[in-house]
Amino acid sequence: MLKQKFKSALRFLSSLRLAVIVITLLGIVSGVGTIYEARYDAEVAQKLVYHSAYMYFVLGLLCVNLIAVMVSRWPWKQHHAGFVLAHIGIITLLFGSWITQKFGIDGSMAFEVGEERRQVVVKERDLVIWSSLDGDTMRSIYETETDFLRKPPTEAKPFVVSLGKDEARFTEYHHFAFRESTIEESQASGDGPAIRFQLENANVNVTQWMRRDSRRSEVDVDLGPARVVLSNSAPQATGRNEVILIPGNGKSLRYIIYNKDRSLRKRGEVKQGETIETGWMGLNFRLLRYLPRSREVVKYTPSPSASPAATSALKFKFRGQEYWLGLNATLRVYLDDRAYLFAYGNRQLELAFPLKLKKFTIGTYQGTERAASYASDVEVPGHGDVHISMNEPLYFQGFTFYQSSFERNEAGEPVISVLSVNHDPGRWIKYLGSMLMVLGSVILFYFKRVQWLKKRSA
Repeated sequence: MLKQKFKSALRFLSSLRLAVIVITLLGIVSGVGTIYEARYDAEVAQKLVYHSAYMYFVLGLLCVNLIAVMVSRWPWKQHHAGFVLAHIGIITLLFGSWITQKFGIDGSMAFEVGEERRQVVVKERDLVIWSSLDGDTMRSIYETETDFLRKPPTEAKPFVVSLGKDEARFTEYHHFAFRESTIEESQASGDGPAIRFQLENANVNVTQWMRRDSRRSEVDVDLGPARVVLSNSAPQATGRNEVILIPGNGKSLRYIIYNKDRSLRKRGEVKQGETIETGWMGLNFRLLRYLPRSREVVKYTPSPSASPAATSALKFKFRGQEYWLGLNATLRVYLDDRAYLFAYGNRQLELAFPLKLKKFTIGTYQGTERAASYASDVEVPGHGDVHISMNEPLYFQGFTFYQSSFERNEAGEPVISVLSVNHDPGRWIKYLGSMLMVLGSVILFYFKRVQWLKKRSA
């Protein structure tokens, strides 16, 4: 009875009907993944489709079908060699792919000319929280890998992090969101001042916010011909055209204006709405808004699809306040007795060796500024300078470095080279599987040819 049931199960598992079902399911899942990738991005498609339980179930069913087909032909004859090798090759290829997905590294490394790097940014994301009693010396008190894309937190089911007497409750996640930042007046004693100013003449008109954290002595905005400084004291001149603003106890600020030669041009007090003539190139400085205590309020607006300006963002509640935390960003929260630093971003893995970018070159299409090719010359420990181009990767200590892309500055000049970094422990298993598939196919066609010739000669 048991033997009959085994034969019946084996007959179904090795049947062409199951093979058709598996191929159809593979087509459906792959089609859904293609739609997700086109609408969102590759990361969404991988996590929600290609690396989902549905895909693993279908691939597992495929392996079961392949194994059952081989078992059903037992004992194997000589002419079975081709199809057995091909089936083993497919299973080996899938196993190698799983090894790569489980233990491989696929990330990027970005650096400027002259910069040495050993950190690789990978797709995995971590949530890290530091604590400090003095606002400067930080120690990590919480760190975990997060996958909010698969399991986003909600108000009903928040992601809660216990911080002793306090707790952070993460209640919202958006994979694509646009960042919005505003400066608001604050009543908290730990918050620092902020100003909104305008610099203008016949050719220049710049309006900008400046906010100084209470733990910092000064902040500055470099505007090329002039530098605006918001400080808690009167710093020395630095050899630039400078407007230095020092908050007072009332509604006014003290100001000091220096020339390029470090000479004092003027000093005095300025209130909200007043204008100061700087004396440089006809520039006027106007104080549009002054907040003795301020806080930056960051919000994220969800986007229905991928966008170059969109990023991932988390919303959490801490001590009755709501905060937003963007991908690869940090947020400081100051309390009366301590400070917390929240960070959410891509994990950085440290290589056992550094690479130093010595030179970066770009080739353009004739008559245009469009990049046709780009390459990096890097210094590799023990190997000297190595040239990495779009078609010439670097292989070193089990890692492969590909020239991926580059970034330009505001003037359009290429300043950062981006390398893709890959470590594939399943590569040779996949190569073996591919070779077995090819060899099995060749042998299969060989025996088909032999059988055909025998029938023809008979």
